[in-house]
Amino acid sequence: MLPLGLVALAVAVALVPRPAGLVERVYARSVYPELQAILTTASNALPVAVFDVVLVAAVVGGFWLWLGAVARVRRVRAAQPLLAAARITAAVVAAAYLWFVAVWGLNYARPPLDARLGLPAAPASAAEVLALLDLAVAGANRHYGEAHADRFVPYDAERDIAQALHAVEAEQGRPRATVHGRPKPTLLALYFRMAGVDGLTAPAALETLLNPDLTAAERPFVLAHEWAHLAGYAPEADANFVAWLATMHAGADGASRYSGFLFLVSEAVAQIPREARRASLAHLEDGPRRDLEAIAARARQRVDLVQRVGWRVYDSYLRSQGVREGIVSYSRVVDFIARSARASRLRSDAPPTPAPMPQ
Repeated sequence: MLPLGLVALAVAVALVPRPAGLVERVYARSVYPELQAILTTASNALPVAVFDVVLVAAVVGGFWLWLGAVARVRRVRAAQPLLAAARITAAVVAAAYLWFVAVWGLNYARPPLDARLGLPAAPASAAEVLALLDLAVAGANRHYGEAHADRFVPYDAERDIAQALHAVEAEQGRPRATVHGRPKPTLLALYFRMAGVDGLTAPAALETLLNPDLTAAERPFVLAHEWAHLAGYAPEADANFVAWLATMHAGADGASRYSGFLFLVSEAVAQIPREARRASLAHLEDGPRRDLEAIAARARQRVDLVQRVGWRVYDSYLRSQGVREGIVSYSRVVDFIARSARASRLRSDAPPTPAPMPQ
């Protein structure tokens, strides 16, 4: 009865409404921070990714379970072994789903981030997006030298981003700072390369897994994005926005801010008509341009079929968690940044000019 009970419980959890206000008060601000601290601290102490161990165990265990079931069917000439294997498989999948919901998945049910922050309701205008692109180009030009300067003490992106994210969390009222996941090597590195995945927040033990091919220029922002997921910002647009704020708060030597500005260049440019885009990008200097070309070259390592299938599956996953736009939601960060800048201008009664971001 245990397998059927687990499956029934998983189905009930999937179907029961999740009131956003209750999830925010009880789970996001009380339960999740404690769970995250325990799990990430424990997984940080291990030299390998727990997610890799779970993945290997699931694949090997599933293979032997079904191989044995098929062998027994041939001996007894009956379907009972297959039914038993199906029940065990369903129970394992149900248990994995319940674990996912308990330790991270409920964050998808939180109220939308723009509503929690009180951002203006009107979406970003074309002029605001163009102003953001101009701002990002200027920021990338300004911080390129700092990001690439030779130093006796190497730049520590992890410490810089961790401190900056702590500051952002405090501003947004998180009760305790996130325990940041130590980036680990992963068996998924080849898949990341083939599918064009930059990183993953693994829910098995709330770990941070990064694509080892990330360039130095993009790594701080990707790290901030994954740590924003660890902090409980589940939708991709929310994590991108929090990562943007973190890179703008970072202050070690400008390398993290440079990474944030490069990210904004790549996101804003896709939302602007060609002629206006060309005029703005004409001001991008050779250094940032080379870094963007290096990022594009890394992206060309993708295998089209793997990328299409992988992102289609992820799109379905996001929609199943209530993110109606699916993977398109990544690009909503530009709208969030523009509306945040507009809110800052309204609070300060400033004239309607492009708002400077934190330096």
